[in-house]
Amino acid sequence: MCFNATASFVGAGVITAAGVATLTLVRDLRQAPFAALPLLFGIHQALEGWTWLELNDSVDAMLRGPGVHLWVMFAWAILPVYVPWAVWLMEPDARRRRWLGWTTAIGAVLAVYMLSLAVRPEISVQVIDHNLAYSLGIPFSGVWLEIPYVWATCFGPMFSSYRWVIAMGVGNLIAMSIAAAIKMADYASIWCTLAAFLSLIIFGHFLTQYTGHRSARPLGGGSTPPRSRAAGAAQPVE
Repeated sequence: MCFNATASFVGAGVITAAGVATLTLVRDLRQAPFAALPLLFGIHQALEGWTWLELNDSVDAMLRGPGVHLWVMFAWAILPVYVPWAVWLMEPDARRRRWLGWTTAIGAVLAVYMLSLAVRPEISVQVIDHNLAYSLGIPFSGVWLEIPYVWATCFGPMFSSYRWVIAMGVGNLIAMSIAAAIKMADYASIWCTLAAFLSLIIFGHFLTQYTGHRSARPLGGGSTPPRSRAAGAAQPVE
């Protein structure tokens, strides 16, 4: 989280707690990867808190090392393939699954390239205006990476037939826009902070499923998975 170590660790605690609570509500193991997102975001925020401690909140301080690479790998390499894949895995509608399949493929191609950048030794993070600015060393205009990234992490969830998942995609797109408007240099850190708190929407999705609320039902009909369903007993998907 931007601002300081304390804010990062407090945010990490809240999101991690929500992540643990979300996982306890999972009925269908096909939905487990999506339910794990809040917990992963919580760990990611804690990692950034550790980065703040290493930088000692020093203005213009710069840091390189394994922690920085792990943060970048999750934010830029893992998320663009993990998010659409997790949504695809639990999607009951065959047509939407095809859309999500193509989106996952786009995210996978981007993930491979971003992973190649994330392991470069020149990757670094610096404190600028009380925010963390990550330098990825992208050799060309970032817009060619931003378009598939936004498609995978924002529009991917919007292809879902679940209302709460669609809401997360819309919220993520708004969060990206806000982060870009606030600080272009510190965009990655600010967006990941906002996106992490959007993971509370994921908790809402599983809570409504657990309670049987009508908002948990897929668009176009269908029903929520039975509470006792396990991965091996899951209904086949096309």
